[in-house]
Amino acid sequence: MAGEQFTVGGLRPGSASLTKKSLLIELTRILYSLAAHRGDSTTDSSLTTSAAPQSPTIPELNRLIVRLPPDERTAFEGCLETIPLKVKDLLFEPDQPHDYVYFPHNGVISLVTVLRDGDLIEAMTVGKEGFAGLAIFHGANSSACRGICQVSGYVSRITVQDFRRCMDLAPEMKRLLHRYAQYVFETVSQSAACNRLHVIEQRCARWLLMTHDRVGRDDFDLTQEFLAEMLAVRRPGVTVAIGILVSRGLIGHGRGTIRIIDRAGLEQASCECYNTVKKREAILLQ
Repeated sequence: MAGEQFTVGGLRPGSASLTKKSLLIELTRILYSLAAHRGDSTTDSSLTTSAAPQSPTIPELNRLIVRLPPDERTAFEGCLETIPLKVKDLLFEPDQPHDYVYFPHNGVISLVTVLRDGDLIEAMTVGKEGFAGLAIFHGANSSACRGICQVSGYVSRITVQDFRRCMDLAPEMKRLLHRYAQYVFETVSQSAACNRLHVIEQRCARWLLMTHDRVGRDDFDLTQEFLAEMLAVRRPGVTVAIGILVSRGLIGHGRGTIRIIDRAGLEQASCECYNTVKKREAILLQ
């Protein structure tokens, strides 16, 4: 970028990209930023941009945000707050209004269905390929799922109010989120078939592969108890499945941690559902 003179949103005077829409987005972001720095009591502190997304501890930013055109990305990043999450951190409860929409970077969020007896069944996991907040995107204020952190890492969050305001000025983000909603529907449908027809070790291998894709590292925190909850099986079944994968040299297992050792072998141990979902992800989200 050396030698360039920047004005609004990194655009030169006379640039064809400097449309009325991009100018409005950028001016809105600047006003919120200035108000936050002045300590304006009428401005939500969540509008202050966090420096955490640029942290070297985050190997890859959320792919939805990365794919945005410069003007829309600037507007979103001006309203994002990046925070670390720990395993089992609670993000939202069923039928309760959401405060934020979440965009994971190298953490994983699990959306779970809570049954009357307290049992949990995982409905969907969300990593850097997507976001947690479909209900808000579709105009609702809450969902039937509980949102919890499944694997620790960084996420960026945006208040519901700011998210809806940005959506009105971000046609490309709106297009991406519609395609992500279709991806979620297809993934949940595939998971229903997988849970009905495939054995635990295949499902466990698929789950570990999906998590490996999302966190971008070979080691991640995971207990057998938590994995049993996510797969909706009893813990002894998960213990056996993990033992099989360990004995084949595909993964390592320590106290509350998993290490991916043989990625190719783990793909062979998984059922067809992993590749089916990945192909659809490539079509809808790439």
